[in-house]
This record gives sequence, structure tokens and C-alpha cells, in this order.
Amino acid sequence: MSTTRRDTRIKRCPKCLVHHLNCFCNDIETLSLKSKLSLIIYKKERFLPSNTAQLTLKSLTNSQYFFRGYQGKKLNPDFIDDTNYQPLLLFPTEDSVELTPELVKTFNKPINLIVPDGTWRQAKKVHRREELLINIPRVRITPQAKSIYPLRRQKFEFGLCTHEAIAYAMAIIESENVKNKLMNNLKIFIHAHLKNRPIFEKEN
Repeated sequence: MSTTRRDTRIKRCPKCLVHHLNCFCNDIETLSLKSKLSLIIYKKERFLPSNTAQLTLKSLTNSQYFFRGYQGKKLNPDFIDDTNYQPLLLFPTEDSVELTPELVKTFNKPINLIVPDGTWRQAKKVHRREELLINIPRVRITPQAKSIYPLRRQKFEFGLCTHEAIAYAMAIIESENVKNKLMNNLKIFIHAHLKNRPIFEKEN
């Protein structure tokens, strides 16, 4: 690693991973929800500043995560709390059903939304490779607008980043107000990153 690259890393906020001048840690709103979020994040996303799953974890207090892809590491059984929550896996598999308010009302427990994070190729392997997820109902969402996330290319026309997908799902599970607050956090995230790029381009 070059000295310049090492210096650049030192100048990043250790929490939000953007340049310390653009740190947004104190700008995002933190929400305490009845529902629970469980993120399964591919290991290569762990230190990528453009990863929005980390933003969602900062946004929702009732959340947890697991880094997958490390040899010999599998989901621990206590990651799925089906006693206090109704677990749902958010991913458009062939057997998934549309997440709707009517579906949510059929459950007598708060939802535990489980979301795989990574590239499309990485995420689609999760439900097949993690044994604890085999019998969990799959749900999908149908976004009505294109992604506002500019930091990575989307595979599909109406593809969403992880944070957007969760925001749309929370509009159904919780409320439209929750979605709006999560989307506002994403706008703060995007703005910080777009301001961030010229700084590192200049330094490098």
C-alpha cells in the first residue's frame, strides 16, 4: 500500500468511511421500530464506503448483521428469533410472494425482515447456502420508481440498492413515514459520498 493511499484511509471516518470533512454520522436519523432487521452481508462489502447496508444498520436500532463468506462460518441459530418475530426473507426468488399490507396483517407477531446484501450474484446464493433460511417465507417488493442511488450500477432497470429495498419494505411493514426517513438518510449518505470523491481524487 502506498503512503498516499495509507494517508487517505487515515483521513476517513472509521464509522461512515467517508473523508472526515464529510462525515455524516451525526446527520442521519435513528429509528426505533417494532419490526426487526437482520442483514446478511457478503464479506467483501464490509469495508466498502459505498455499501448501503451499513447505513441501514446505523438508521435502525432494532437491527443485527452477519458477515457471510468466511470459511467455516454459518448463521448461528439464535440469529433467527421466530419466537418473538415472524421472519421473512426479502429476495425475489421463484417462490417469493409480494410483500403487501394484507400479508403483514396475517401475522400475529412483529416482522423480522431478513435481507441479503452484496452484488446480485452474491445475494442470490444466500437462501440456498444458509440452512437456517430454507423454510423461511420469501417476499419481494415491486418498486414504482427507479433507484436514486448513483454510486453503483444496477443490474435491472428498477433495481434498488439494499437501503432502498429495505425502505420500500418498511413502508409496507411499518409506515410511509418510516420509508421517507430512511430515504432521507440515503440522500444524506449520497450527498456526502459525492462531495467525498473530488477530495480523494485531488489527494491521489
